[in-house]
Amino acid sequence: MATINDALKNLGLNDKEARAYAALLELGQTTAYAVAERSGLKRPTVYVVLDELRQKGLVLKIPHVKKQLWSAKSPDEFFGEAEERLKIAKQALPELLAMTSGSKKPRTLYFEGLRGIEDVTRYGLERMKGKEIIGFYAEAGDASPELKKIFGDYNNRLKRDCITERGIVPDIPNLKYWRDTDKEYGRTMKIVPPATYSARNSIEIGDTFVRILAFKDLQGVIIENEAIAQTMRQIFEMVWSKY
Repeated sequence: MATINDALKNLGLNDKEARAYAALLELGQTTAYAVAERSGLKRPTVYVVLDELRQKGLVLKIPHVKKQLWSAKSPDEFFGEAEERLKIAKQALPELLAMTSGSKKPRTLYFEGLRGIEDVTRYGLERMKGKEIIGFYAEAGDASPELKKIFGDYNNRLKRDCITERGIVPDIPNLKYWRDTDKEYGRTMKIVPPATYSARNSIEIGDTFVRILAFKDLQGVIIENEAIAQTMRQIFEMVWSKY
């Protein structure tokens, strides 16, 4: 159920809407009371949520019955409409990119928390397919299971999209797992003694962006500017050539 709810939330539903919609799909045509029982939401809340879903066109209120009944729209229609909206939105992408590239001022984005770290690691990956990300990578420290999952998902995304990595890393024992999997995930790393380099923050460089990650503090910064990215690439290549 958690996976289903996550999928629904990715399509624009909030947590309560996702739970109510999923419950209604399972139950079929039913009452708000039954939806509350199945979803774990309070009954007064369910009435509000069902009405919100009805306004979004995802739920139908069955008319002309003594007991008020509700029915969910087929998920095929829901997903189809979401895909159509995305298709329409993508038509404006070239114009939006032109507006962005026309700006001379660097764009800086700030991220915080686990969700922020997840978002910052995903940033720019779509346009990096088949390309290389370079950077200075930090020690793992005492990463939480949630953070390790984000790392794992990130690496799987790179592998899937044929994005390779080249980087400078400290010779730290808690990075052994990552070094053991470098070949599998297309990473080429130069290992530097911790006396020379033992950073707790990572700096990664894409085609037009620089990503700074402070894992311990769960903070991330994106600088979206091609000139800055190019400068950072030159600095990286200078350091790379020394080892």
